[in-house]
Amino acid sequence: MSLRWRLLVIFATIVVGTVLLASYVASLGARNAFQKFEAQQTIAIKGQVDQEIKLQGQALALIAQTITRSEPVRAMALALSSPVADPAPYLNLAGTLGSEQQLDYLDLLTQDGTIISSAEWPARFGVHQEWVTATANGQEQGAFLREQETAEGKNLALVVVSQFRGADRSFLIVAGRRIDSNFLRNLGSTEETGLLLWQSAGSASGQLQDSSGPIPMPDDLRPIVDQVRNRNEEAGGGIRLNGTPYSVHAIPLRGRDSGSGLGVLIIRTSQSALIDLQHNIRNTALLIALGGVVLSILASGWWAGRISRPIEELSLAAEDVAAGNWERKVAADRAGGKDEVARLVESFNKMTGELLLQRDRALQAERVAAWRELARRLAHELKNPLFPLQITVENLIKARQQNSSEFDEIFAEGTTTLLAELSNLRKIIGRFSDFSKMPAPEFEQVDLNQLLGDIAKLFAPQLSSGASPIQLESRFAPDDTTISGDPDLLRRAFENLILNAIDAMPAGGTLRIATATSNQTVVVEVSDTGAGLSEEEAARVFTPYYTTKQHGSGLGLAIVQSVISDHGARISVLSRPGKGTTFRIEFRRQTGNQGEPAAPGRMLGRNA
Repeated sequence: MSLRWRLLVIFATIVVGTVLLASYVASLGARNAFQKFEAQQTIAIKGQVDQEIKLQGQALALIAQTITRSEPVRAMALALSSPVADPAPYLNLAGTLGSEQQLDYLDLLTQDGTIISSAEWPARFGVHQEWVTATANGQEQGAFLREQETAEGKNLALVVVSQFRGADRSFLIVAGRRIDSNFLRNLGSTEETGLLLWQSAGSASGQLQDSSGPIPMPDDLRPIVDQVRNRNEEAGGGIRLNGTPYSVHAIPLRGRDSGSGLGVLIIRTSQSALIDLQHNIRNTALLIALGGVVLSILASGWWAGRISRPIEELSLAAEDVAAGNWERKVAADRAGGKDEVARLVESFNKMTGELLLQRDRALQAERVAAWRELARRLAHELKNPLFPLQITVENLIKARQQNSSEFDEIFAEGTTTLLAELSNLRKIIGRFSDFSKMPAPEFEQVDLNQLLGDIAKLFAPQLSSGASPIQLESRFAPDDTTISGDPDLLRRAFENLILNAIDAMPAGGTLRIATATSNQTVVVEVSDTGAGLSEEEAARVFTPYYTTKQHGSGLGLAIVQSVISDHGARISVLSRPGKGTTFRIEFRRQTGNQGEPAAPGRMLGRNA
């Protein structure tokens, strides 16, 4: 992945991650705030319900006292004080009084709990009510919740029990009102917050109701209600009513016996506002993230242009320097300032300048060393024939001065020696002339397998003859080994390598010639099993006039290296004393515009 894309990914990740984290924290904070608000609202509604029950209970107690002081009730009490009195005339009295006082329930009872008159269910005349007599003094109990029986079924009611006396007997009065949708309506209810009332099955006013009346029981509310009924404790959860999500808090409703659950009061709070807020936070976060990504692209593009372009230029420049273009420079304005990248560009340019200076110094030192080596070799080669020439000339002069009778014989012998040494001088000068006038290669398509095969056939008789035969092994690549080269110069170079290998194996051995292909490269290897070279000898083997042979000129491998270099190839030597020597040549298949190697002189061997 390029630096430009890495910067884009980093910037985008930072922006998106920050926005998502901020939105998550904001959403979590909103949820916590809503939960805290719901808890406070639940406490307030519970307090309002308790206050409403208390107020209605007080009102019922006052109504019950008013009824006990009323003239019809006092007259009934006096009339029924006699043990043989008939209560039948008062059968409808409770209905009349309940209607006047707007009560849902009103029962007039004897001291032992027998109904004299019932407003909600007249047919219960004479029924004994044990729950009324279970309390020693019902008036002191105040208002309480209970399930009140009617002809239609049971209803949850808030009732109060009051006692009054006739002449010599006591009577009881039970007054109450239903706890239903009217009760919920008095507490106030909105779409966002409201109350639900659950009663057991068989309720006359419906199993579940809100302030408007009975409603269907949601499936997700039933487990919450069951939990409250089974454990007789508060519970909460989430439900959906008419497609709207609510959080609910369910409270058990208890009668005089706190352990008995008569119903469940459910406080519902709409989650629409929270969901809308979370959606807004999410949408805002997505918009900010999208904008951040766009800004990241722009910022990364700007930073990448400011940072990556100089670095890319430096990378290309480094490749050019590695390829041999040591004069490569990077424009200073590409760095775009005076920061670390600009200093890096400046250091690179300074480095290439130093490399050029060092290369020039190295080339100059190499030229001086080469000329010194050439002068030493030339002096050594010329000194050998000059000494006999000098002795011969001195002998001729001495014989002429002494008028020796053998002058003619000495003259003939001297001139013969002079001619021989002059011929030797001409040979030495000819070798130097040949090395200095290596012809430029004339490129054409050359199949290395075929060329090496022809050379191997040429040397086959020489290798098999003699006291110490040499075994020839050829291993040519099956792929195409055609390159652009000069067949005559290449033949001369390969022949020199083979001759050099033959000379290295005076006692016989194995000569191996092999080719191989790899991508755009053709490799030629010439190996022998001779005595091998030391590390120092291998390092100087291509130096002109350096030889390890007694009668060698030291120009053979130098000529080979010159030919290989002119073909844009590279030659190297691998040798170990006693293990033989391998010369490896790597040719490139690519050709230039005129059929010449693409980069002559760039794949030189060591000491080129």
